[in-house]
Amino acid sequence: MKIKNEAVTTPAAVVQSDMAGATVKVNAKLAPNAEIDLAAISAELTAKNKADAADAAEKALKKAASAMKKADKKSEADDKIAAAKKAVVFFKQLVTEREGWEQNAYKTSNDQLYALLQKCYGFYNDMAGSTAAAAGKRDGLNRYIEQKGYNFASATHTLTKIVKCVFGVDRRRVSAYGIALRFALDSKVAVQDLPAFIYDNGGVEQMRLAKSTTAMTVKQKAEVAQEAVSANTLAVVTSADFANTFDAGKIGKHVVLIGTWQQDGSVIARAVVQNDGVVNAALASYYSANKEAVKGKKVEMTAANDDRAAQEALELAVLEA
Repeated sequence: MKIKNEAVTTPAAVVQSDMAGATVKVNAKLAPNAEIDLAAISAELTAKNKADAADAAEKALKKAASAMKKADKKSEADDKIAAAKKAVVFFKQLVTEREGWEQNAYKTSNDQLYALLQKCYGFYNDMAGSTAAAAGKRDGLNRYIEQKGYNFASATHTLTKIVKCVFGVDRRRVSAYGIALRFALDSKVAVQDLPAFIYDNGGVEQMRLAKSTTAMTVKQKAEVAQEAVSANTLAVVTSADFANTFDAGKIGKHVVLIGTWQQDGSVIARAVVQNDGVVNAALASYYSANKEAVKGKKVEMTAANDDRAAQEALELAVLEA
């Protein structure tokens, strides 16, 4: 559609035409006799409006995404703070329960004690992970420790810290309960199974004795077993493939052979492992499975060494006489 724009005397005269719902305004003074293609102008304006709208929509989406990201971060921070506050309340509540147990059921039943320890154990398990709730519980524990003014060595296990927060400064009790919970942790006991686990192991005191300071570490067991296995020779295994992993600096050191039993009682050697941790674990396992024999072998070897030392001392004394 085209219209003829006739000359007009009004400086700001405007020709208006409505097309497809859009109003087009033209300054007649600037183009007194121009032919105006309203359809082209309308299409151009429509395209421009669409581009502007798309640009505006994109900006709005970016703004919304940024707002959502900030909201998520704020929500996570709020969750962490809330979890930390709940953790502090948790310890205060557990202390109240502990005091009630001491005053009422301490002399008659261990059920409530085991329930308290179960809650401590559950709190420790809930602290694991990277969620805001887990981080909040860790912060809550640290806040409560600061509030109570407790001091711990850097090597103190977190379970022991939790126990002290609940049971106070009785060192013997904190030690016993901490050892029992760590015993359960090492045994991969589920939270819901903790009371039964304590009962099955004879109670807290028996668990403390089983995990006392006299208990041997893996390394100590390995050292004892090493002397015993060095005195035995079951077989000599040779293979050209061993040369690929042979290290002259490890001559005399123990290795672990991974083998497979055969029906005729023979063993096929599959691989050689020289890692110290693996070797120590294997030696410690051997010690646990052959404890009495290993101890007997150690006594024999010690006696033999003592006899040898005594004989050498006697010979030296004779020579010096």
